[in-house]
Amino acid sequence: MKKRGENKKRGSLAQVLGGDMLGSHFVLRQIPLLLMVLGGCLLMVKVRYKVESLNKEKDRLQKEVNYLREQRVQMQKQYQESIRISRIDRELDTIGVGLVAGPPFELKI
Repeated sequence: MKKRGENKKRGSLAQVLGGDMLGSHFVLRQIPLLLMVLGGCLLMVKVRYKVESLNKEKDRLQKEVNYLREQRVQMQKQYQESIRISRIDRELDTIGVGLVAGPPFELKI
């Protein structure tokens, strides 16, 4: 006569620690699924690493773009200043005055 406890095969702690559970037919049938889950986890880690490196590259390029925009504004200011000076020089040349390149002279009487 069977007892109630014998109907269910329960794994004891010794069987789990000894690795007997890994050799069971159920676990052996699930190996492809386990490998697929492992591959998915590895793929997620790879994709996360790639996304992180792309974010760092994006931040670096964004800083470079901001720096280049500031440089462009500075160059435009210098160019506009030189255009203004040359325009003033041309207008003064038409009336015969011209720009003085050195310091002003003091007239003594």
